[in-house]
Amino acid sequence: MTAPAMESTTGSDGATARFVRRPAVASSVIALAAGSVAVALVADTTLQRDILRLAVVGVLAFGIGGRFVRHGGTILGAFGALVALGGGLVVLVSMEQAATQPPQVTHRIELLPGIVGLWTLSAALAPVRFRWCRALIDVGTGLVFLGVLVTGVTQGAGTIALLLATVATVLAWDAGENAVSVGGQIGVQRGARTVRAELAHVGVAASVGVGAAVVVLGVARLGIDGLPFGALVALIVGSVILVLGSDR
Repeated sequence: MTAPAMESTTGSDGATARFVRRPAVASSVIALAAGSVAVALVADTTLQRDILRLAVVGVLAFGIGGRFVRHGGTILGAFGALVALGGGLVVLVSMEQAATQPPQVTHRIELLPGIVGLWTLSAALAPVRFRWCRALIDVGTGLVFLGVLVTGVTQGAGTIALLLATVATVLAWDAGENAVSVGGQIGVQRGARTVRAELAHVGVAASVGVGAAVVVLGVARLGIDGLPFGALVALIVGSVILVLGSDR
């Protein structure tokens, strides 16, 4: 991980403060939480959930350690590197378990993309490198969504769980993008109070997502012949992204 991107800014009192470009903490935490919920909703066996718990522990350790590394202090940075390394090893173990332990191949391909996606999302929000954040967020949430799609195709979860997992995935993407936007425009230097605005943004995004899910569920319950799961997913994703994108 590289040193954090910094600029010097002058405050109203004439003092020079560091402007540190780094994804905002609150939105980053929400993004990882939403992504974890998305994967958990489509993990329908006890073994899958046990492996996911291990993966989430590793992902969180990797992200927290990465934050310490990016903090810039020598001792704290070294400690963060050890925590991130340990977290990465835990994630690798969970990936190996996801790829080999579930007895059914479908259960493996449902879970593995989600774990890799969460790790990628954590790397985006640590971040490994600030200018890579958006690309890594897209890749990470895309992998999480791939797991949701695979579960839908294999019918490994119910319609409501799949719709909620889709909403959670889109929320993870939006919160991650907002974390980068806030961190890039305002920074994370002391005194930058953005939590309330971040929570308000997430609240709007969640409301839009839940509303879209309710509409799609209503359409699904109409029993229209020939309406595949993929069409429902496309409808909810398209409507949520359209609304959220128009607000940027």
